Amino acid sequence: MGDDVFEPTAILAELRTATLPRTLRCYAQVGSTMDVARQLLPSLADDELPLLVQADEQTGGRGRLGRAWVAPPGSALLISLALRPAWLQPERAISLVWMAGVALCDAVAEQTQLDAALKWPNDLLLPTSDGGQAKAAGILLEASSGGGSLNWVIIGMGVNVSAAPPTAVTRYPATSLSAAAGRPVDRLGLLRALLRHLDAWHSRLIVGDEQALFDAWRGRLHTLGRTVTVQLPQGTITGRADDVDRSGALILRDEAGALHTITTGDVGILSR
Repeated sequence: MGDDVFEPTAILAELRTATLPRTLRCYAQVGSTMDVARQLLPSLADDELPLLVQADEQTGGRGRLGRAWVAPPGSALLISLALRPAWLQPERAISLVWMAGVALCDAVAEQTQLDAALKWPNDLLLPTSDGGQAKAAGILLEASSGGGSLNWVIIGMGVNVSAAPPTAVTRYPATSLSAAAGRPVDRLGLLRALLRHLDAWHSRLIVGDEQALFDAWRGRLHTLGRTVTVQLPQGTITGRADDVDRSGALILRDEAGALHTITTGDVGILSR
């Protein structure tokens, strides 16, 4: 099928997923797929979720820490997946970020044969011709909880498929799947592969197989074992990324040997 055929029938044709998506909305242009998903959620019954929102263009897309996400029309895979995961404790919502990261890595590897990896906590990295790594996608999680349970969760993903922002305007080197693969990459094929991998991990999470997901996410973290800088509100820390704990926090050993538990921050990779 052509790359521009983004409508529910083409996406769902013989997809054979077990749990997602149950409702699908496709748009030529929106402000943000996250905002559209949040607006649609109250009108949908539990048996109509998960909801997938896809757009060819976002005029108000955003990444982590409120940063703008800009991509030419039709050049990126822009989706949000909305759920009401009553089976998941609020403090374990982070496992849905792991699910998205692992599924995206595996879908990209399947479609491009590239060695996709993750930069903690939620950026997709692809190898570059000079032996480095560049960012090709980002993941964003929004959640609402109350009374000890999750009311809803929205996972947003933006993947540079045929274009990437210039290095001058990014905090980390950026690339696209097509540039890294050296050939055009089909957005529809990528989305269908991503949905299959998301469905497989979502099904496992529902039955409590979080340990396997954590291990898979940890195993794809390019950050671990490397010297990194982490920009925090109170300043910058440089050290070795030793590990991640079960909350998803990064364990960093600074130059003096002190350990720091990092729950959020901008990571720059300096060396092995």
